[in-house]
Amino acid sequence: MKKSLFSLIISICIILCSTLSAQDPISIQINGGLISPMSSTNGYIGSAQFNYSVSPKISLYIYSGYSSWNKHTEYFREDFSQIQKQTLFNAYSADDHTLIPVYIGSKINFHSNSLFTAFLNFELGYSFLSYNSYNINKSIGIETGVVQGYFTDLSSKKRINESVFGVGIGGGISHPITERLNLILSYKFNSYANSNYPGLLSTKGIYSAFLVGLNYNI
Repeated sequence: MKKSLFSLIISICIILCSTLSAQDPISIQINGGLISPMSSTNGYIGSAQFNYSVSPKISLYIYSGYSSWNKHTEYFREDFSQIQKQTLFNAYSADDHTLIPVYIGSKINFHSNSLFTAFLNFELGYSFLSYNSYNINKSIGIETGVVQGYFTDLSSKKRINESVFGVGIGGGISHPITERLNLILSYKFNSYANSNYPGLLSTKGIYSAFLVGLNYNI
């Protein structure tokens, strides 16, 4: 009885190992590219990602990384009048941004051919967001009453650190280079919530990223 049970366990282990090996379920991915927060200067993004293939079409992943960008610009509109000719002004309200995410997600392959595999991905997680915040002052001509501009008050500089919840969607293509190595091109659209920045789907709370990556099947 013990020999039969032992033989069954060994057989199951052999079958599972063969199946996992055939599917190459585990891979490591390194990404780098450009991050584009709305109304902000572009910056740089890098990440390391761990993938686990559930099936030929679906895989789960977890990643972390580092992103940085500089100024976020606010826009202000004044009513046009006989004395107020310029009506649109801007000034930056934050700079020196860093973002460190820890996200989990799912990737779905929806088309494959000999050249590439196209996929969609959905993800969520938390990020550590850090930046300098500034007040913006409005300048008005004393004699004319004309709004002359909006200016960043550098003396009001304050470092803000936040932990924010985020969600994202994206897509891309995977191109095989060797049997185990793939080139990944992807585009992501993310937004974070529960933030004073402010949050979900606001101008400050949205960023996109274009990434180039290498994925190695272990």
